[in-house]
Amino acid sequence: MKHPFLAALEERVLLADGAFGTLLQSRGVPATACLEALVLDSPDVIRRVHEEYIAAGADIIETNTFGANRFRLAR
Repeated sequence: MKHPFLAALEERVLLADGAFGTLLQSRGVPATACLEALVLDSPDVIRRVHEEYIAAGADIIETNTFGANRFRLAR
């Protein structure tokens, strides 16, 4: 049995979310903020953004962890 993701790729173009950080900044998150830390500090904000991308038709939702590493998240 083929994985549902692979089957969907064969059937149609899948839409992904995008510009997560830009969207957060447009909502007042400072450009200097560690956006990856918001996953722990403000999970409701992250959840709301994911829900809005899904409502807009996104098939693929990525994590907000692009720059998450031990140096950036040292605090």
